[in-house]
Amino acid sequence: MKKFFSLFVVFIVAVTFFSAAHAMDYQLEQVVVISRHNLRNSLKAGDDGGLLTLRGGEMETLMGQYFAVRLVEQGLFPKNAQPSVGEVRFYANSYQRTIATAKYFSAGAFPIANTPIEYHRALGQKDRIFLPPTDPALTKKLSAEMNAKKLIDSMGKEISTVERLSGEKFNPADYSIEIGKVVEWKAEGSAKQITLAADAILMDYYDGKVSYSDDEMRNVAKVASVMINSSFDRPLSSKAFASPMLAVISDELNTPGRKFSFICGHDSNLSNVLTALGVEEYVLPGTIEWRVPIASKIVIKKFRGSDGNEYARLSLVYPSTAQIINREMLTLNNPPMKVPLKLRGLQTVDADAIYKLSDVLQRISDAQIVDGRRAA
Repeated sequence: MKKFFSLFVVFIVAVTFFSAAHAMDYQLEQVVVISRHNLRNSLKAGDDGGLLTLRGGEMETLMGQYFAVRLVEQGLFPKNAQPSVGEVRFYANSYQRTIATAKYFSAGAFPIANTPIEYHRALGQKDRIFLPPTDPALTKKLSAEMNAKKLIDSMGKEISTVERLSGEKFNPADYSIEIGKVVEWKAEGSAKQITLAADAILMDYYDGKVSYSDDEMRNVAKVASVMINSSFDRPLSSKAFASPMLAVISDELNTPGRKFSFICGHDSNLSNVLTALGVEEYVLPGTIEWRVPIASKIVIKKFRGSDGNEYARLSLVYPSTAQIINREMLTLNNPPMKVPLKLRGLQTVDADAIYKLSDVLQRISDAQIVDGRRAA
C-alpha cells in the first residue's frame, strides 16, 4: 500500500509539472520575416527578365493581407494599423523584384500606412547584406565543399526532364560552376543554359501558361534552383552566405520598440539562413519546390511568456502551388502553407517548438562564425 501511495504521489507531481509546463501563456511581441521575392519574369525574358510580375504583386498583397489578419488576431497591431516610427521596418535587396515584393506586402499588411521601403544601393546593384564579398582563400574552400561535378552527376533524371520539355541540351563536357567575387555561385556553358531553361518553364507553369505533371515540375524546380541548393546543407558555404543576414536578424530582434520586420531577398538568403541555423529536415506539403518555394518566408515570432521570460518560434510560410496558379485568396479558412522549423540540438520548452529567445539569439551568433572567424 505504501509503495502504491508513493507511486501515486510521483504520478500526481509529474502530471502537475507537465501541465504547468504546457499551461504557460505567450503574448506575441514581435515578428521578423525573411522573405523570398514573389513571382517574377523568367531570367530569359530580355529587358523584363527578373522583374516582379503582376501575379507576383497580387499574390504578395494577399500574403500581406493574411499576415495582417493574423497580427490583429494575436494582438500585435489594431485593424488598419498606422505604425509609429520605428515599430516596423521594410528592407529589401536593391532589385526591382525584391523592392516591389516588399511594397506589395506592405500594401496588404498596412494599406493606409504608406510604409517606406529601405534599400541601400542603386537599383540593380547587389547589397552586400544579401550577397556578401569573400576572399580568394575562402572562395577555394567554398568551391571544394560544393563539389560541382558531384552535384551535376546527381541530377541526371532532373536534367533529362528539362531537356525533354525545353529542347535544350546539357553537355557534361561544357559546363562550369564557380563562385564569383561575392558569395554567389555562377554557372557557365551548358549548365547555365539548362538552368535558364528550367527557370523559364517554372515561371510559365506558375503563370498558367504550361501544364505538366507534378513529378515533371519537381524535377524542373530542382534544376532551376541548383545554384541555390549547391550550398544547402553545406555548413561553410551556408554560413558565408548567411552571416550578414543573420546579423541583421539579430539586430531586429534586439531593437527596442520594433514590432514587425520584413527583410526581402532571394531563395539563396532563405536556404542559407536555414542551413546556417541548423534547421532539422522538413517536409513541404502542397508545393513542387524542394527547399524554399517561391514567395516563402522564414517567420520568427518573439513572445513574452506569463513567467516574464522571452521565447521564440520559427516557421516557414509559403503559398501552395495551387494557390498561386488559381490566384486564391489567402484567408484564415484558406491559409498559406506553414511548416514549423526545429533547430537541431536546441532544447524546446514545450511541444509547440518554442525556444528560449536567448538560445535562439545564441544560435544566430554562433552561425556567424565562418572558417574560425566572425564574418559579420
